[in-house]
Amino acid sequence: MVKTIVDDSEIVVIGKDMFGAPFSEKTKLLNLSKEEFSFSLFRPVAENSPLQVNFHPDAGEACFWVRGEIVQVKNRLDGMQTVGVRVLECKN
Repeated sequence: MVKTIVDDSEIVVIGKDMFGAPFSEKTKLLNLSKEEFSFSLFRPVAENSPLQVNFHPDAGEACFWVRGEIVQVKNRLDGMQTVGVRVLECKN
């Protein structure tokens, strides 16, 4: 059975924060389209930074990786950021 990727799907985001420190954070999708997607993130990141996202982080599922670039960062009152990413490459 193939799991469908939809809004609110759990993902793992891997990259470097705005200070250059590597991180990996589990979060959920907020919005998904063919070329872009967005999610909430605790780690502070900067626009134009590269990221990798695993869309099937649960054990036993086929991994689906996307390499992308941050196109928008919005700070929120709850201390998190809403991060918009443009898809550059998809890998199974």
